[in-house]
Amino acid sequence: MGKIVRKSSQVTLVLVTTLLSISLALLIVFIGYKVMDDQIRKTEIIMTIIAPLVISSTVTWYLYGLIKRLESLEQELRQRITKEKEAVYFATIRGAQHITNNLLNGLILVDMEIEKHPTFNKETAMLFHEMLYEAKQLIDKLSSVDLITPESIKKSVEPT
Repeated sequence: MGKIVRKSSQVTLVLVTTLLSISLALLIVFIGYKVMDDQIRKTEIIMTIIAPLVISSTVTWYLYGLIKRLESLEQELRQRITKEKEAVYFATIRGAQHITNNLLNGLILVDMEIEKHPTFNKETAMLFHEMLYEAKQLIDKLSSVDLITPESIKKSVEPT
């Protein structure tokens, strides 16, 4: 629907511009001949219609082509920006995963030390295991986001 409206608007623009150019050219010629108090000939009227018709329609179609090219370039630029944003996001996630995995591996060492001490509070040990598991799950969810928008990223790590 939008394409039809845009196309009809552009065709309307060409027609209106052409008709306006022809009308103004005819008005100027008629006023000029009236001021000179001379009789206008048919060939002069035909030339007055043909010249603006050719010039304005050519210029308008050329501008239409330039607008289409600009729209194409804008779309291409938007796609490049989106791809670059995605690349930055994934690089950030990989870095965060690396840091988090190093931390989790270090905490597993702490967990092994906890296991060696039977007097360590069991409830605290259980909470510690849950935190390790939750951290791993959240980093996995964050790295599996398909649609890279602020909303989808926030939603991926929201508590369930």
